Amino acid sequence: MNRISVLLIVACLSLSTASLGVAADDTIDIPANAQATGDHDSLVAALAHVGLVETLQGEGPFTVFAPTDAAFAAAEIDLSTFDTDAENETLKDILLYHVVAGAVDAANVSDGMTETMVNGDNATFTVDNGTVMINGATVISSDVFASNGIIHVIDKVLTPPADVQTPTGPPGVICYNIITHTIVAGASQAECEGYMYLENYEMNGQNITGCYNMVTHVVSNVTQQICEGYMWTPAVNLATTASATTIHTSLVAALAAADLTATLSGDDNYTVFAPTDDAFDAAGIDLDSYDTPEEIAVLSDILLYHVLAGTVLSTDIADGMSTVTAVNGDDLMIHSVEGAVMVGTAMANVTLANVPASNGVIHVIDQVLFPPADETTEEPVVADPFEGVTCARTIGVGSSGLAYYPASTKINVGETVCWSWEGGMEHNVRQVDGAKSTTYVTNGISSGAPAATVNFHHTFTEDTTFYYACEPHIGSSMFGEVIVGDGGEVATTDDKADKTEATPGFMGVTALIAFVAAIAFVARKNHED
Repeated sequence: MNRISVLLIVACLSLSTASLGVAADDTIDIPANAQATGDHDSLVAALAHVGLVETLQGEGPFTVFAPTDAAFAAAEIDLSTFDTDAENETLKDILLYHVVAGAVDAANVSDGMTETMVNGDNATFTVDNGTVMINGATVISSDVFASNGIIHVIDKVLTPPADVQTPTGPPGVICYNIITHTIVAGASQAECEGYMYLENYEMNGQNITGCYNMVTHVVSNVTQQICEGYMWTPAVNLATTASATTIHTSLVAALAAADLTATLSGDDNYTVFAPTDDAFDAAGIDLDSYDTPEEIAVLSDILLYHVLAGTVLSTDIADGMSTVTAVNGDDLMIHSVEGAVMVGTAMANVTLANVPASNGVIHVIDQVLFPPADETTEEPVVADPFEGVTCARTIGVGSSGLAYYPASTKINVGETVCWSWEGGMEHNVRQVDGAKSTTYVTNGISSGAPAATVNFHHTFTEDTTFYYACEPHIGSSMFGEVIVGDGGEVATTDDKADKTEATPGFMGVTALIAFVAAIAFVARKNHED
């Protein structure tokens, strides 16, 4: 234990032990001394309630900052309300925040000194004109020596500081059922604490028997023991959390098969996009087929494509398209629109976001993501999709993934425009009836149904402006236009210029009229004068 040199004389800190009501006895242990004071019955009862009496009867040494009965009463601590494991753990945390492992007497206390209490949190001392305080509680009697340590009497119950969460971290607590060992993913604290078992209970004209939730008003047919087994508790690691959701059995089995369970159970923080069991079934993944080191490496690559390093909540994802690097080393696209998040080239939907774990966060998705194929050293032979076609312009997709590039192009009558892109999101070309219109032209020009790979061309044979849109992303304003020849306009800019030139002297006539009017006004004014 860190010992700070004496900065103040002992006489400045030591107070009379007369306030204890009895003389201290250094031949008996700390609980026995506390019990003998007559002013610490609440403290002794609280220690007994959570099984800490024997702990403080141990060899030690311990230093106990002992709140009086009046301090317990002021804190409104009612031991009868601590009747669950979680509540008793809270009380135990409070009591151990009053204990230092080691002997800290008045002579070793200085202003600004910090000690780590047995519960793991720090407490700070202040010394001002002979008054000693610990976290705002005043030491009203110090250096009460016991056989296994020291008691300092204080006038307030100390409250441990709230657990600090990182700015981007998850809430850190989950709704856990101690009977079924499952969690209610996405449940709030109010929902978790809102379960109650009803028998033949009349509510809104209905007779209810079952597990009723006072917040969601949902009734489930489970036993009373299960219904009363929900508790709001600190989160556990990612692998354990996934196994407790009840919808990730396949994912948990896959992690075990690829020897990744320990990775997601460690101290490092990760974000996991977790496919459901239905998603694994739809992907046709049979874990029995991964039975060689090479196949297991492939499975590991697939699973790590669902993992990001660090904790990324859905609220941390900016609107639009972004690309991040998955733990397997490949790029992973994330698309967010007004809070709805999709991932991967297949645009898997995040159906439940921000399921907290002690070492990260889980986002539930409805598809299995497959990493892009590794590039080969040999250049693949690809057939020219436009063989025999002369493309005057070729249009692709911009870097955002949600725009044609170029969005506007101009060609001559008789020329051909080609549209070409591969991979990424599904796009197509379909004619609309005007600039950025959402009305499709019946039997208009179209590349067909949306597809991830498009190679489409069309030859334009007359002056016109061809407006088109991407069907899957028309809501994201993915529009384009092709101006053919003069664009099919009735009157061109030159025509308008000619019409302007056909009225010579118009500005001159206007100026002349204004000038004559001004002269007439001045003449009339002079005549009146």
